[in-house]
Amino acid sequence: MEKLLTVLIQTSPLPSHPSTALLEALFRSFDRVDGLKEAHIIILADGCECEEETSSTENFKHGTVSPETRANYKQHLQLLQEKIVNRQAPFQPLKNGTIQLVKLPYRHGSARAIAAAFNMQPSIISTPYILIGQHDNFFVRDVAYLASLLRYMEDESWLQCVHFPSTATLNYVTKVKRRYQLDISKCCVGYNGGSFIPLVFWYGRTHISRTTYYTDFILRQCPDLQVCDHLEELFGTVQLNELNKIKKSSEDEFEDEFRRVHKRYSNYVYFDNDTPEEQMEVLYHMSGRKVRAATNSTPSEQEMPNNTDDAQKSNTRFNPHPNSFTSARRSIASVPGLEFVPSASGSSSKPPKKFKQNCFHCGKKGHSFKFCPSIQDETDMPSIDVLQI
Repeated sequence: MEKLLTVLIQTSPLPSHPSTALLEALFRSFDRVDGLKEAHIIILADGCECEEETSSTENFKHGTVSPETRANYKQHLQLLQEKIVNRQAPFQPLKNGTIQLVKLPYRHGSARAIAAAFNMQPSIISTPYILIGQHDNFFVRDVAYLASLLRYMEDESWLQCVHFPSTATLNYVTKVKRRYQLDISKCCVGYNGGSFIPLVFWYGRTHISRTTYYTDFILRQCPDLQVCDHLEELFGTVQLNELNKIKKSSEDEFEDEFRRVHKRYSNYVYFDNDTPEEQMEVLYHMSGRKVRAATNSTPSEQEMPNNTDDAQKSNTRFNPHPNSFTSARRSIASVPGLEFVPSASGSSSKPPKKFKQNCFHCGKKGHSFKFCPSIQDETDMPSIDVLQI
């Protein structure tokens, strides 16, 4: 595996530092993926910018932090390096796998950090395939198909990039048809009892791609990356806009045109089960900016739902509005050593600003799922799935 796959995990300053609990949870989740810890794993640590001593404003997304946070981040990276060197659980590669911490000297931002990793000399990425993920995207379902997927990609040159399922891609064919009026049902490709479903947008979630997909296509399409750039915001928007232009074609013309245009992007989500009602998300996004080191060893009450009976119904799905774009459940993670920042876990009765997109629940424009007026009470909401990570 170490000769086939490099795993690139991006990390940056977080409120939970100097604790290594978030990355520990991520590496524990790697155990769900057969063979993943046999690969060459790189933790790519971005640099950060420091605010003035008198400033109280921090922007973790843009890497602008206080002197205290920067010091905590530096200590976090030192602790992380020690645990990697000492092969302290869960930072334990398997067979010939390796784990390496690479520190960038200054703030790059997500997209530029990826570009920097590919451009480093001597090269740190020498495998034909790469898995790219974030420090707060965990595997929450078993993945037994990694090796077979890489073998399949080796034989099928049309398949350039494969995303693991997340809540954003559950019931994806129906979601895309409802939200964008694009019928991609005839463009799916069956494989091993499951299917590859073409994506219409580049999602910022964990995925596997050919290394050349990045070096020869993605990064060449975005040559002038800025510090605040994210590939899903740049590349994803371009892809969606291009595919949206062909939706007024006739049914036969649309399928041919979609295949022609999508061939340029060649990104898919793979479900190992071909029955939509039984498909499950593989990834869970916790949002590292909204958690901090726990003050005690037990999960924070803010992490746990009120109705624990409903929480255990892990297969209970939301029965959506007829115009809904999603069938996703609500999930919440319980991670040892972490708790939600109080201001991040509270809810507001009013939206902070006007919502410009369509509601995932009712399909109407102007409000989000959270503030949908058609949801009258908590019984109309999906049940909560508690994920122990």
